[in-house]
Amino acid sequence: MAEILKDGTGSGYQMRIDGNNRAHVQAVTIPENEFATENEDSYNLNTGVITLTSDSETPVMYVKNNDTRDLHIRAIAVGLGPTTGGSGGIPVIKMIRNPKDGTITSGSDIAVSSNRNFGSAKALVADQKVGATGLTMTGGTDHLILFQGAGDRLLASIDEVIPVGSTVGITVTPQSGNTSMDVYAALICDLSDPAGAL
Repeated sequence: MAEILKDGTGSGYQMRIDGNNRAHVQAVTIPENEFATENEDSYNLNTGVITLTSDSETPVMYVKNNDTRDLHIRAIAVGLGPTTGGSGGIPVIKMIRNPKDGTITSGSDIAVSSNRNFGSAKALVADQKVGATGLTMTGGTDHLILFQGAGDRLLASIDEVIPVGSTVGITVTPQSGNTSMDVYAALICDLSDPAGAL
């Protein structure tokens, strides 16, 4: 027996099926990140400018996802100011997968945690910490290793998923001999689509 798909709003429209057994539909598609921004689930996280006063690998950002949904990181940006005293080599930026501990985890909150939908007051449910020279971040494994010259800005499109309860960290290692370098780190991220949102 044939089934007829009808408009559930009471207007009486029926679905059109052609001779190749294809249903005719009209759809608008947008990228997941744009959908998340429209639905107030997209965020810009930024450490603000911090000054690194050594040439040691230093944690600059730590994020733990405390939401009920996965956190998707779409891009990472790191700005490096000129170095005082640094010479030779090139600064190294690392993304650390699942760091577990260290003094950064109980440190200060990042400077900017902003919803990318300017009409929204929703906040990301996450630990969001800024680093500094002398702080530590332990455990975890190197995930991304990037080079960037002092005085330049790095912007890399990535596609990383931070499940509920997982963590991500960013470290910067200035040039050898550095005694002062202003840096910032930023993540563009969004939460996974809640079940039944579409």
